[in-house]
Amino acid sequence: MNITDLISGNIGSQAVDSIAEKMGVEKSQAQYVMAAAVPLMMSALNYNANKSPEQANGIQQAIANKHDGSIFDNLSSLFAQGPTDDEDKIVNHMFGRNTDNVKENLSAKTGLDVKKIAGILALVAPLVMGYLGKKKQENAGTESSGGIGDLIGSVLGGGSNAGGGLGGMLGSILGGGATNTASGGASGGLGDLVGDFFNQDKDKNAKGGILDALAGMFAK
Repeated sequence: MNITDLISGNIGSQAVDSIAEKMGVEKSQAQYVMAAAVPLMMSALNYNANKSPEQANGIQQAIANKHDGSIFDNLSSLFAQGPTDDEDKIVNHMFGRNTDNVKENLSAKTGLDVKKIAGILALVAPLVMGYLGKKKQENAGTESSGGIGDLIGSVLGGGSNAGGGLGGMLGSILGGGATNTASGGASGGLGDLVGDFFNQDKDKNAKGGILDALAGMFAK
């Protein structure tokens, strides 16, 4: 399973259908949020992992203890219970001070109220974490195994932009406009696009255009 499977492949399609039904929203709305949220979440996690050893260790422990990838063996259980407070906390840990920014902009673009957006994000977040847990297990004992920053960096750097992948997404710019070069180079392509969304100087119209671009890359 690669990251585009999570967004628009078989897994993503199952998730979108279940989210739409559980949250009482249109499938197109759930699909839009999913397609925009996954790259935003991955980018935020990448930034957090490279921000400090403590942040990286926190993500590492969360994946090791709670998100081993087994969620994909029984997706129905996640959607049957609906969003929980614990899952909402994952979203807050991911986005930090940008949490309300993400919710409000997705709300403006989809027409869904912020509470609906919060619920959808809470269901998407454990899928993103579970994906990383699954990749970590797959990489265990191989040359590509390493710290959590290396793992997320490999996910973001892989794939092809033309094919809807996350190639070129090497980091993010969160709030202060500082480029994250921990993956070995300046962020570019999709990385710049996501970074611009988190840039506090961008207005809502610009952020909305970025969400449209992200959703357009992955929504089918």
